[in-house]
Amino acid sequence: MSKNGIVTKLVGGVFNVMEENGKVTVCYSPKKLRYKESDVIIGDNVRFDTLKNGKGIINKILPRKNKLSRPEIANVDVCFIVVASEPQPDLYLVDKVLINCFQEKIEPIIVVNKSDISTELFDVICDNYKSVADIIPVSALNETVNALKPFFSGKTACFAGQSAVGKTSIINALLPDFCGAVGRLSVKSGRGMHTTRHASLHKVNDGFLADTCGFSLCDLHNIRSDELRLYLDDFVECSRNCKYNSCTHTVEPDCAVKKAVSNGKLNKDRYDRYLEEYNELVEAEKNQY
Repeated sequence: MSKNGIVTKLVGGVFNVMEENGKVTVCYSPKKLRYKESDVIIGDNVRFDTLKNGKGIINKILPRKNKLSRPEIANVDVCFIVVASEPQPDLYLVDKVLINCFQEKIEPIIVVNKSDISTELFDVICDNYKSVADIIPVSALNETVNALKPFFSGKTACFAGQSAVGKTSIINALLPDFCGAVGRLSVKSGRGMHTTRHASLHKVNDGFLADTCGFSLCDLHNIRSDELRLYLDDFVECSRNCKYNSCTHTVEPDCAVKKAVSNGKLNKDRYDRYLEEYNELVEAEKNQY
C-alpha cells in the first residue's frame, strides 16, 4: 500500500520520510527515479511503498513548488532573512534574497536578531523594507524567537543571511534538541564564519524548519535586467505613474519611482542598491555575448 510523506533527511542515498501523523520510515530510491533530471531531495513530497522489513521504497516524487540548489531543498514556503547589528548588515544581500523569494514564490520574513543589544538596526530595516515584508525583532537569548512560529505553521521554512548573524542560535532556541554548531565572527575580517553545511527538516508544531541557510537565494539568477523592477513591490506600486510602461527607473524621463525617491516616499539607499543590482545584471548580459 502506497503512502505519502515528506523527505526530512538524506544520508548516503538513504531517506527519512515523515508521514502526516509524524511516523518516520527509512526509505530507498531506485536509480531510475528522476524528476526533471534531479534525484529525490530534502523537502520533496513523495509516495512510497512499505516493505516487509518495515523500510520503504520511494516510487514517485510529487510536483515541486520550487527548488533551491545550494543546498538542495524543495518546496520552501517561508524564508527568514536574518540580519543583526553584528556583523555589519549587508542590505545588498537582503535585497537579493528578497528578489529571489518573490521569484520562487517564497514568503520573506525579515528577522532582526540581537534586538536585546540595540533597536537602531530595526529602525533602519523598517525604513528600507516596511512595505515589502513583515519585520520581526527577536533575540535568540530569550522567548522573543517564539514570535516566528506562527509564520511557518503548516509550512516549510528556511533561513538565509550572513554568517554569524545568529541563524543557528535562533534554530537552537526554536528546537531545544537540535544543538547546531554556532558560528562566530572572524577576528581578522569581522565577518561571520560559516558552520551549517547539510540540510534536514525538523518538525515544529505543524510545520517544518530547515536547519540550513538558503545559499541559492543569495545570488540573482535567471532574472534579466529589464525584469528586475518587477520583483520590487514598492517600486511596482509607484511605477503605475511612470511615463513608459517598460520604465526601468534608471535613465527614462518622467519616472515616478525616481520622483518618489526624491520626495522621500521611497528609501533612497534601497533605490541606489537597485541601480547597482540593475547595472550588475546589465554587465552580466553583455558578457554572455
